Amino acid sequence: MKNSIYPIALSLVLGGQAIAQDAADGASGLKLTMQQGAASDVRVSRQAALTVQRGESVSALLPAGQYAAVWEGHLKIDKRSRVYFSFEGNGSAELFVDGESVLKEEGKFGGDETKRLRLSSGEVPVKIIYKSGAEGAGSFRLMWRGRDFAKEPVPHALLGYNTNEKLAQSQLVRMGRGLFAEMKCAACHDGGKGMPEASEMGPSLAGVGSRLDEHWMAEWVLDPSTLRQHARMPKVVESKEEAAHVAAYLATLKADGSAQLPEGDAAAGGRVFHQLGCISCHQTEQGQDLAKWGDGKPIELFNAGRKYQPGALAAFLKEPGKHHASTRMPDFNLSDKEASDLAAFVRGLDKLEKKQAGSADLAKGKELVKAAHCASCHDGLPQEAAAKTSFTALADLAKNGVKGCLTDEGKGPKYQLTDTEKKALAAFMQSEQAVRSLINNNRAEYAYRQFENLNCAACHTKDGGAARLGNVHALSAAYAAGDHKQGGHGTAPPDLTFVGEKLRTDWMEKLFKGELEYRTRPWLKQRMPEYHSRAKDLAEGLAAQYGVMQETTEVPAKDEPGKTLFGMQGGFGCAACHGAAEAKPVAVFEAPGVNLLYAGQRLRTDYYHRWMKDPRRIDPLTIMPKYFVEENTTTLAQPLDGDGQKQMEAILQWMKSLDQ
Repeated sequence: MKNSIYPIALSLVLGGQAIAQDAADGASGLKLTMQQGAASDVRVSRQAALTVQRGESVSALLPAGQYAAVWEGHLKIDKRSRVYFSFEGNGSAELFVDGESVLKEEGKFGGDETKRLRLSSGEVPVKIIYKSGAEGAGSFRLMWRGRDFAKEPVPHALLGYNTNEKLAQSQLVRMGRGLFAEMKCAACHDGGKGMPEASEMGPSLAGVGSRLDEHWMAEWVLDPSTLRQHARMPKVVESKEEAAHVAAYLATLKADGSAQLPEGDAAAGGRVFHQLGCISCHQTEQGQDLAKWGDGKPIELFNAGRKYQPGALAAFLKEPGKHHASTRMPDFNLSDKEASDLAAFVRGLDKLEKKQAGSADLAKGKELVKAAHCASCHDGLPQEAAAKTSFTALADLAKNGVKGCLTDEGKGPKYQLTDTEKKALAAFMQSEQAVRSLINNNRAEYAYRQFENLNCAACHTKDGGAARLGNVHALSAAYAAGDHKQGGHGTAPPDLTFVGEKLRTDWMEKLFKGELEYRTRPWLKQRMPEYHSRAKDLAEGLAAQYGVMQETTEVPAKDEPGKTLFGMQGGFGCAACHGAAEAKPVAVFEAPGVNLLYAGQRLRTDYYHRWMKDPRRIDPLTIMPKYFVEENTTTLAQPLDGDGQKQMEAILQWMKSLDQ
């Protein structure tokens, strides 16, 4: 596997033994079949893990209620190994390894584990049957331990499955369901709003004439795909004349003046563009081939300069969600100067001259806006132009076949859809179970969709996949006047392989909302953006993917042994690399560690203890030392009688007390 730490990571999983199959050579994860009443569904599950709240659906395609879940696949093992399996969570579960039942538990899990099992090399069949409680709430994680590693979730990269026709069809239906929401189809064909994306609106048109250029709007309305290759906005007019009428009318929708930002410096903006890693999501020149580095569908910036009225682009960059709450554009919390500089840089990328709008009929424009039902997807229109109408009910669409918006025929909206996308939408609409599923929501599946939608893989590695930024960042180096350095380990955005089991849900929600008053890695030039409207659902969804429950907040006692253990004298020497509140690290090499003032707020307790047991099992390239020399013995005989678990817990409690 290229550009990945995982060949090293996986070789450590079984105490230094190598894995039979590189994760890049085949699909990793398990096939998960879910049964809820008479209905069933199947999808790929990253791990044998889930968390479902009362009233939540176990699957996006199933209603809420009591359910059964069956994971099937195989473990990818290279050499004969001896391990113990156990469960975490609650409900009813049974584990089969190589066709034999080896563990069965009911109620609260964790009291039992298997006898020591000998796993032969190759693909070892595994199956887990799980049943929730009567109300559908429950959680589950498949754990294991071995001679050389403590109890941990069975790693994603060691799991494999075989696809089949039912799974392929389910994936196609899910793709269609996602497109239905992304394209705002529910605005006209209402099918319920349990799926969070189904209730999202397009950009507000209130005051749009004060933000966007009239001629650009005419080009956009005529055919959005000419300005943005992957635009989801449909073509809703038939001619340039109609487009000019619509744009002229929209240009009359003015807003009160907003605060003026300072004049921008394009050169300084180029440096901001490069430092933030914007090139991972945006093309700055025609012909840049970013698609080969992933499916992020980069957005062209060489058409954006003439889009905005003077000052409006800087205002947008300063507050992207102000007129579009569900925008995918990240909020980087830019300063006034950064926003102005970045706007000046982007405007300079557009080499085409700004054209003057021709003559148009405002009355015709208003009628066209009304006839196109723009108000179904955009708020902010005056009442006289905001007529909505009732279209074919979603439940009846399956009877009509592939018609209307899925074709280029008639006078309806015309979307730029690929054949695969049309097939996916048709598969979704022709499934009654899928159509009804728009009223359902599963948090884990929402997080999977948003990981793709927000292009998180542009900056972050996960499960061994390389971040696109590492491959394309050099393309924007020229904008930074040569300020381009490839950082070493610890100088790039953090890996997200363990994100849901690593970070507390309440902390992630604050991070996504932009409510934290600090940066955990202030030395990074890239910044974690804010996604205000998605914060709660995304944080909870990430945790649900890993089968963990939200931790409760407790007020810790001041723990003096923890402070001693942190220190350089009589402790583990954590202060060499880590600051603690106002205290700075005393002997940093390579990259500094995070300030431990924040660690108690960020980290889940079980992940913290796994990390402290053996950091290199999680991150093989870390410079964090391993302090345990035996199962529960550290390099320090005192304090706490040399009990490693108690020593590490003391440090955690001390870290939690730092912000009290």
